Amino acid sequence: MKTYTFLLISILFSLATHLNAQNNTVSAGGDAEGSNGSISFTVGQVVYTSAEGSNGSINQGVQQPYDLEIITGIEHNEIELTLYPNPTLGQFNLSIADARTSEYSIQLFDAAGRLLLTKKQLLELNSISLESYATGTYVLSVFKKDELIKSFRIVRNY
Repeated sequence: MKTYTFLLISILFSLATHLNAQNNTVSAGGDAEGSNGSISFTVGQVVYTSAEGSNGSINQGVQQPYDLEIITGIEHNEIELTLYPNPTLGQFNLSIADARTSEYSIQLFDAAGRLLLTKKQLLELNSISLESYATGTYVLSVFKKDELIKSFRIVRNY
């Protein structure tokens, strides 16, 4: 009887150490709660699906983050620039937290360095469409007067 008990415990223990449900390595994640519900999220994975509706959009599943970083120029910490969503399905927003937004301009380049778009005298919230361009990586350079402030790498998905 002791042999069967030991054997049963050994089998259960070895099975319990080999069971993994949706195990994945992620770079970050967390939980968020609000008055309308809660959500759990992870960052650092590569597969996701997207759903859009009249109230907004959501990217579900696992996603690969893209770092919004300074590529060239001098970083100006006093100027708050926010670009979202990235990656995008065709349209992204650039938010500028500065009262003098008319002094700003942008230039959009493709991966080969060709200038695709120039826009001057921006607003606090600017919506830029990539829908007429192919999927791929683009660079958005933001200027204040003639000085390069920040460049963003943008990924356009299908």
